[in-house]
Amino acid sequence: MRTSSIVTPGLVLSLLAAPVIASDTTSPAPPPANDAGVEEMVVQGRKSDYSVITENAQKIIDVPGSLGDPLMAVFSLPGVISEGDGGGAPAVRGSSPSDNRYLVDGAPAAYVFHTFSTSIFNENIIQDFDLFSAGFGPRYSNAIGGIFDIKLRDPKTQDIHTKVDLSILRAGIFVEGDVTEDSAFYLSGRASLLHYFFDSDAAEKEDGIKVQDAPEDTDYQFKYQYRLGDDHKLTLSANGASDLAAAEFTEFSTEVMEEPDFAGDAKIQNTFHNQNLRWQFAAGEGSELDMQMGHYQKNDDTFWGGEKYFFDFTTEDVYAVANFSLVLGNSHSISMGAESHNTEYSYDARFINYLCTEFDPDCELRRGELIVAEDTVTIKEHSAYVNDHWAITDALAVDLGVQTHYNDFTEETFTHPRVAIAWEFIDNWTLSSSAGSYNRLPDIDKTFPQIGNTELQSPNSNHYTLGLKQELADEWSWSITTYYKTMDDLPLASDVNDTNQPFYTNNVEGEAYGVDLFINKGLTDRWYGWLAISASRSTRTNKLTDMERDYYLDTPLVVNWVMNYQINDLWTVGTRLTAQSGRAITPIVGIQPNPWFENRILPVYGEPYSENLPVYSRLDLRFKREMTLWGYSGTYNIDILNALNRRNVTNRKLDYKRTHSAQDFKLEDQVGMGIIPALGMSLVF
Repeated sequence: MRTSSIVTPGLVLSLLAAPVIASDTTSPAPPPANDAGVEEMVVQGRKSDYSVITENAQKIIDVPGSLGDPLMAVFSLPGVISEGDGGGAPAVRGSSPSDNRYLVDGAPAAYVFHTFSTSIFNENIIQDFDLFSAGFGPRYSNAIGGIFDIKLRDPKTQDIHTKVDLSILRAGIFVEGDVTEDSAFYLSGRASLLHYFFDSDAAEKEDGIKVQDAPEDTDYQFKYQYRLGDDHKLTLSANGASDLAAAEFTEFSTEVMEEPDFAGDAKIQNTFHNQNLRWQFAAGEGSELDMQMGHYQKNDDTFWGGEKYFFDFTTEDVYAVANFSLVLGNSHSISMGAESHNTEYSYDARFINYLCTEFDPDCELRRGELIVAEDTVTIKEHSAYVNDHWAITDALAVDLGVQTHYNDFTEETFTHPRVAIAWEFIDNWTLSSSAGSYNRLPDIDKTFPQIGNTELQSPNSNHYTLGLKQELADEWSWSITTYYKTMDDLPLASDVNDTNQPFYTNNVEGEAYGVDLFINKGLTDRWYGWLAISASRSTRTNKLTDMERDYYLDTPLVVNWVMNYQINDLWTVGTRLTAQSGRAITPIVGIQPNPWFENRILPVYGEPYSENLPVYSRLDLRFKREMTLWGYSGTYNIDILNALNRRNVTNRKLDYKRTHSAQDFKLEDQVGMGIIPALGMSLVF
């Protein structure tokens, strides 16, 4: 769960990442080709073998810049941007990263991306991946941004095999095979290696930050499946991950010069564990029943200022999910389902309460009081849906559905109608459209007693899309999709000096609109590739003052171009080029005395988000070679991230070290990673 209102812990988290930004492994990857144009309505038939990775998922793994990470595809998809230098939490079509929802095998996932690097999933277990970026159907609840639907493959029925992966960034082992004639399993374990190569002394000399534990992470996945004949599958799965980083902020660090409370040791440690039991029944003639129940626990523990301040946050959820699909005749298929959660959120904290949200560009000026508190909130959620897919003719199909969602915390019940239409009005030309309403829970960190407002209501949104797609010869296709989103009841931080108001109110609304062009070439003649161009605008408005601002992640133009070419039976080469307009920033126009610390200064800001950073661009390359070593098959991989060594400007801040007077203040451009070569290999035993 996000803690954006608790500014100081979030800032610590980003600062701990800063010393190793030049070694950031996060990078975009490719879109599934079949979701390029009409992702708002996806109709899928039954796959014959869920233990085999799909062609689209394999493209994701092989994309340049991804280092084989299967989920970094999101940043190459139209309408998706990142918070950082090609990584971080994804923002989808003008929505906030906190507006998204992640599902793994149909169950909720609270931990998908490592704090400082890539996703938590081994490339060997991804079966397929879908992004629904707007206008998604009634099956999906508790999200007003995008849905990330991740499918892990079933274990293969084979003799036990072991695969070992090793690179300068990560090591992993993957074991898979039969347990009995009717059952199989796989087990994956991985650990980062970056902390063994990090030069903490160099970072301290440059930044005034002494790294004590360079960012490191681990993850694991386990799946055991028992097949009861051809129609029943019983699956037990577990997965987990951890992230750790620690550093000392010295008096020479920019962070301490801005905020002396940061001085001293700081540490971030996150852990996540999930267990799930699932039963799937294929009833025949396209009818399926899928039921599962599970439990997850996520701990986010942070301290800073030499342990003077801390924020420990725990989320524990017990859930049940059921989905049923039924084919009725030749023209109708009905799907229905329900989801129930009993989630406990608890925290123990001592921190300075900075009152700000994504709407506020001057968070360091909104310093509140010292808060020492602990509390627990339990929320029960229930949702249910029904959808009718009606094939009116061979060329025209309509989805009509409705979803209801209730939670006992805000005591709100939502009923959301949703509709999608696809019409092949000419051979190989499809016109599609969708519309629907959506809601999600309010940010939990802003609703806790003592640090938030327990009366906050759920943010809600309306989505509208219109798309056109044409299939061409030789695996070529193109599509263009327009969208419009409204957002309401988003949180607004109150004036820090106004003791008569709650800390947060539902007084921000927003809108986002844009157009995505996608040109795709499937794998023929030894190559495949795509071009994705997104033009968009996203704004937020303070309803109390009618002040409209660009959203802080608003990026008007984004271009992604990817191509992979198989040179021969052994070698494959790939390229990925990203270019996007500079992120909007709030200019610093002067300095002022820091009212909380004597002989310290703070910036004076100009018009919010009225300037832009320089254009961002990045070229990634990947070379892959099939090989045999000691009689075992495997691959060599050579990745070159940011091959042109372009030092992209990612932020612009006050340079405290070189600023000595109000008449001669200096600004500092923060830049992303430089060129990074990475070598890796894998062997199958």
